[in-house]
Amino acid sequence: MTDITFQIEFIGGSRDGDVEEATAAPPFCEVRVGPDVMEIYERQNDKPPFIYVQIGYVGNHTWN
Repeated sequence: MTDITFQIEFIGGSRDGDVEEATAAPPFCEVRVGPDVMEIYERQNDKPPFIYVQIGYVGNHTWN
């Protein structure tokens, strides 16, 4: 059985303009941009293509 994929697009941050295929779209996601820094993105809509907007940064720990 194959997973269903859909497009997600990133707005802002280091991934600005990136579009990729995904199998999940959680409300928030973290993207590592350095050994001790992650960008936080928030999903903006409920149907594909999903849009994620950068809402901040976090150091070397879980943000929520």
